Amino acid sequence: MAASSTDSVLDNTVEYERYLALHAEFHAENGHSHRKLLRKLDLRLLPTLSFLYLMCSLDKSNAGNAKLFGFLQDVGMTSTQFNLALMYLFFTYGLCEPLSNIALRRLGPKIWFPFIVTCWGLITTLTCLVHNYGSYVAIRLVLGMTEAGLYPGSYFILSMWYTPKELATRMAIFYGANTAAGAFGGVIAYGVGNLDGAMGWRAWKWLFLIEGVITIVAGLACLFFLPQFPHQYTAKRGSKWLNSAELEYAQLRIKYASGPDAPTYTFRWSDIIAALKDRKTYLMMMMFWWGGSVPTYSLSYTLPTMVKNLGYSAVRAQALTTPPYIFATIICVLVGWLSDRFQRRYAAIMSAYTLGLIGIIILWVTVHYKRLAGVSYFAIFLAAAGYAAQAPIVGAWTSVNVPNPSKRAAAIGFLMLVGSVGGGSIGSNIYIASEAPVYPLGFGFSVGCTVLGAMIPATLHWWLLRRTNAQRDRTDAESVKATHTPQELSELGENSPLFRFSL
Repeated sequence: MAASSTDSVLDNTVEYERYLALHAEFHAENGHSHRKLLRKLDLRLLPTLSFLYLMCSLDKSNAGNAKLFGFLQDVGMTSTQFNLALMYLFFTYGLCEPLSNIALRRLGPKIWFPFIVTCWGLITTLTCLVHNYGSYVAIRLVLGMTEAGLYPGSYFILSMWYTPKELATRMAIFYGANTAAGAFGGVIAYGVGNLDGAMGWRAWKWLFLIEGVITIVAGLACLFFLPQFPHQYTAKRGSKWLNSAELEYAQLRIKYASGPDAPTYTFRWSDIIAALKDRKTYLMMMMFWWGGSVPTYSLSYTLPTMVKNLGYSAVRAQALTTPPYIFATIICVLVGWLSDRFQRRYAAIMSAYTLGLIGIIILWVTVHYKRLAGVSYFAIFLAAAGYAAQAPIVGAWTSVNVPNPSKRAAAIGFLMLVGSVGGGSIGSNIYIASEAPVYPLGFGFSVGCTVLGAMIPATLHWWLLRRTNAQRDRTDAESVKATHTPQELSELGENSPLFRFSL
């Protein structure tokens, strides 16, 4: 073994022993110090990232609210053109997701996030000046580029601060901001509707202006509230919100979450290629695409109109979209917590898919009967909750099974690329206005893609991981350690015979 390699092994051994000492210290006295650290992380990361995602979701989906305020008539667009413009966003959005995650991995959140958030806030603000179809298409394309980094980037940031046993709950709380956006979107749209005609502006102009300005302020606030990655803090510079012991433990507990063979934190392009070659990336991509993006985006864009079709006025329909999203947020966090509590990712995600599927099927049947409007509205609760709850589990299941940070960042970016492009473009076009209120294509497609595109790949992914774990359980750990150096095991990552996949 080369001298440099020997030094690296010794350094890792000393560092691992330090981690064990800190772990014992932080979990002493019933884990008071550990809970205090988690509270600090939660209070710093979750409100900041959740609010940013709330604004991202509002700025992306407020088109559905604007449509009810005469946006199409004022701009001179047809419903088909409107759906196409919604679809075009997802091409730039999806294509830029992996690129943004790579930039985030290299630059850190303190630089990258303030830049992209402020940019998309500016674009949203400028949407109030749209005057024709072409200008709206241009706005949506640029909006997709600037918003692309927030969702996958936040998942990656959380995976750099929380251990696998803590991750799904936090991702669920973060993703709850997306479902909460539906609630806030309805409330904001209800309030903005009363501004129609103020200062000679239509309500949809006020909607884009108000939400855009709030986003710009949020982007600038990231400079002060959003922390760097834990490994970017040094002993010399330290941290103002964590003491020295907390910072050191926060760094080491993530590095050694899978045992003494720590992954490398050096950025390498080979790790990006490895994510592209990994079967897991594509199976998780299928789940995110067909079981998440298609039904979620289709509901997001169609829900106000769908509620209106049940017999409510446009303004009241906006307000009635709020309760299903509040319920979805609660279920999303509950499923994430249960996933962490019992460490059963597959069971959690299949439960979420099943709940969403039940809601869609009930809705598909009952929309044919006006006297069952109450049952249809109840079904919207189930569909919104089920399809919201699956998303954080997909992110957590991907993150905990890819220990190398660079490969993890790329895997999250790549699985969301196809999910966003495919899911967003399809989801915004399957509920066709001319088929209202029964939407045979929309409902049928949602049911088919959930079963064939998400539940079957999820089951295959679980079975393959379970089979690999069973094979590794039959492997003698001592013989593996005798034939591999610690550095070699570290380089293998999840391919190490000593690594066990989360199921």
